[in-house]
Amino acid sequence: MNLTILLELVIALAALYLLKKFFVRALVRNWLTKIGRKSLARTPQQVSLARVDSPAWTNGPAVEQLAAPLRDAGFRDLGAYSVDTRPGLLIRMMHHPETFVSAHIFDRLANDVTVEFASRYTDGSSHTLTTMPATGVKSAPWVRTIRADKGTPSDQLYSQFKTQREWHNIKPVAADEVIHLFEDEYRRAMIWRQNEGLAPEEVARVAVQWAHKRAKKAGTAG
Repeated sequence: MNLTILLELVIALAALYLLKKFFVRALVRNWLTKIGRKSLARTPQQVSLARVDSPAWTNGPAVEQLAAPLRDAGFRDLGAYSVDTRPGLLIRMMHHPETFVSAHIFDRLANDVTVEFASRYTDGSSHTLTTMPATGVKSAPWVRTIRADKGTPSDQLYSQFKTQREWHNIKPVAADEVIHLFEDEYRRAMIWRQNEGLAPEEVARVAVQWAHKRAKKAGTAG
């Protein structure tokens, strides 16, 4: 393993340990709080999606493996979209006109494909099911999230979501609203996050996850 990556992992684990062991140590907490502020200052407050007519998928077969069962389940394919703040990321957007569920299939670099299902509600809240791993950072209070296994077929995930989502006051979202709602949800969440800030514990957990990911990638490359 690369020595620099090993050092990063040790530092991240040490920070998390100190927070647990010496919870009132102002020095450690202030250091992590400053890191959190700098991270949020670099995070875009909004994103813009643009339709891509001829997408260069990084993991095309994996994206289609998730999309095909959803089309069979009645989803309408809305096409591929790029994200202005995330070069290399493509999202296949889908919408079910009867259950008002949106499906977002994320195609990232390094063979990373995940799917997210979302329902919106008339009170402004949302319910999601995602195969993305937890980040260690809490979500906005109006977002309810279900974590699911990445290897589960997408039609099964859709069935699970319909069973577990809140079914009162679902907003009847139309297909032409899906992109705007995705952008708006990100903006609302980021405004809340930047006002709320990042707790030292959240910064430490993110650092540990990041260092683990770097170490795993280095081990695979080696």
